[in-house]
Amino acid sequence: MPYMFVKITLNDFNQWKAAWDSAEQVQIRTAYGCKSARVYQGYERTSEAVILMEWDDIGEAKDFGISDELRELMNHTGGSGSPDVLFLNDVT
Repeated sequence: MPYMFVKITLNDFNQWKAAWDSAEQVQIRTAYGCKSARVYQGYERTSEAVILMEWDDIGEAKDFGISDELRELMNHTGGSGSPDVLFLNDVT
């Protein structure tokens, strides 16, 4: 099972999280093939977040990662700089 690991810095975590959790954004991720997504907020640096998303297909994850929908979400909700993205394969 492939995963997409994203570390981002946000200007306003709460604003971003509200948009991320919206029905529209959930529908977009699902349409791209995302099976699940977990969000973690930095304990001491609350403007930092890590997202771990599970996919059936790594190509779908990469398509989502460069999608206009994701870029628009980040531009309108306080994304700061470029995210660090790592594609992972579960080997357990």
